[in-house]
Amino acid sequence: MKKIFLLLICFSLICHCYAQNTHADSLLVEMGKAKNDSIRVRLMNTIIYRTPGMSQQNRIDYSKKILNLAKSNNDKILEAIITAEIGYILAINGNSLEGAELCFRALEMAERVNSKLALGIIYQDLAVCYIDDTVRSIKFIHKAIPNSSAAGEYSNYTASLGTLARFYSTEQYKDSALYYAQRAYEVALAHNVEENLPITLVTLAEINYSFYHNKGLAFEYARSALHTSLGKKIPDLYIRSTSKLADLFLKEGQRDSALYYIYLSNPYLKEVRYNVLLDVYDLFKRYYLNTNADSALKYFQAYESLKNSTGKLSNIQQKQLLSIKRELDIEAISAERQQNIQYALIVLGIIILISLYLLLSRSFITNTKLIEFFGVIALLIVFEFLNLLLHPFLERVTHHSPVLMLLALVCIAALLVPLHHKVEKWATAKLVEKNKKIRLANAKKTIEELERNNLAG
Repeated sequence: MKKIFLLLICFSLICHCYAQNTHADSLLVEMGKAKNDSIRVRLMNTIIYRTPGMSQQNRIDYSKKILNLAKSNNDKILEAIITAEIGYILAINGNSLEGAELCFRALEMAERVNSKLALGIIYQDLAVCYIDDTVRSIKFIHKAIPNSSAAGEYSNYTASLGTLARFYSTEQYKDSALYYAQRAYEVALAHNVEENLPITLVTLAEINYSFYHNKGLAFEYARSALHTSLGKKIPDLYIRSTSKLADLFLKEGQRDSALYYIYLSNPYLKEVRYNVLLDVYDLFKRYYLNTNADSALKYFQAYESLKNSTGKLSNIQQKQLLSIKRELDIEAISAERQQNIQYALIVLGIIILISLYLLLSRSFITNTKLIEFFGVIALLIVFEFLNLLLHPFLERVTHHSPVLMLLALVCIAALLVPLHHKVEKWATAKLVEKNKKIRLANAKKTIEELERNNLAG
């Protein structure tokens, strides 16, 4: 009987996983057909973060599928965003260095296509990668907010506001923390951003309890987070809400209630992110600290081991994510090599053209207007070539400001035009002088031939 029961449980779990994968696959097909960037991003977030039952392995697998879809459709915006999301997954699972590298690569891609939608999301992901560097992280958040707002990407907008609220969650900046948390809650309600409501409510609960001592309001916010529509379905959101309630009950000395909410997280621990799991272990450690030395030691060791480990994902998952990063590295190197080859061919072409022109000019009489025409062509080629070479540098220096880019190009042209005039004047004078010499030599030759003919006659 027990064997039959276990088989039924295994069968139900397999069916459940298959159903979730089928649902994610259907969303992936829908993403490939979607014509709007915002819709594709919403579907991406739903697949990776909001599909119930998604394990870390599933997130990695579907991230790779979305990346391949973006490349096959030549969708540079989605490619930039999913690249940053892979970096974000690495960062929240403990590998912030590799995560930041991917996010910066995604940032370069987003800047090239000038997508505010992508820039807002990527700056938010970079802030997470630099979570231990508060000053730099806040700078990234302040770049994410205007981009997300301008793109109408309210999910990332509220996430950025919530992140700012948590950064400012100190006694000194408690008013700023409360302002950003309330703003995030208002935007989430106004634009029906269900996925960010639980986190926003949890943040409000913490701020009201810790800094304003509004305990009743704090418990109300925490319970509201637990009873939101997605707060019940998504493991990460559910455990964040139960953990906050457990934390508040522990602080109030209500240990039975605290333990009840801690144990609610147990069925979902294999599905949540590293930082969420860390919070649960911390709660267990705190709960048993003064009552059960063995249990306290067990969870203290688990907490410290998880916190200090370099690979929060399994070895296989870590290797999979790093292999994706390596593939992107190889693609970037290959693209750079091809670009360098093209630049070298252009330079070679310019040198060959100039050489041919100078060689031919020694053999043929060259018209002054023809010289001026080729001078203008040469000026345009050189200017455009310099524009190609300097454009990435100018983008970084001017931060993609069209006005500053225009001024920089005008300055380059202002240097090239006078130089062109001088070179053209010099070349014209030299070639005209050479042509006169050639004509004079031809005239002398003709006269000598005539004289020889006359003498012979």
